Amino acid sequence: MKSNSDKNQTELPWWVELLFVQIGLPDKWLSKYLKKKKETVQFINENKKYIAYSTILIAGILYLYPIVRYTSSSASCIDKTTKYIKSNSINKSQEEMDINSLAVGYCHGGSLPE
Repeated sequence: MKSNSDKNQTELPWWVELLFVQIGLPDKWLSKYLKKKKETVQFINENKKYIAYSTILIAGILYLYPIVRYTSSSASCIDKTTKYIKSNSINKSQEEMDINSLAVGYCHGGSLPE
């Protein structure tokens, strides 16, 4: 039968049992970890609103960055292709709108007219 003192003791989490009892890591590491954990939980509870706003802002930036990068790359390609078409005078009679259309088509997988 278990004694009264055994009933009052709580079970240790598995990671505490493994790291600090079985492996034998220093006990001061456990106390430092538990202190930091308590401070972190307190910090999160005090700053929930700011953390939520920051998370939404970061998620928005991460969502928009690939779109901005693709658009910038596409615009740069179109600009360079338009300059190339104008400098080589592929079709002198074509208007500016046609040259831009050719450049957009080329940058999205088409080919330049000969």
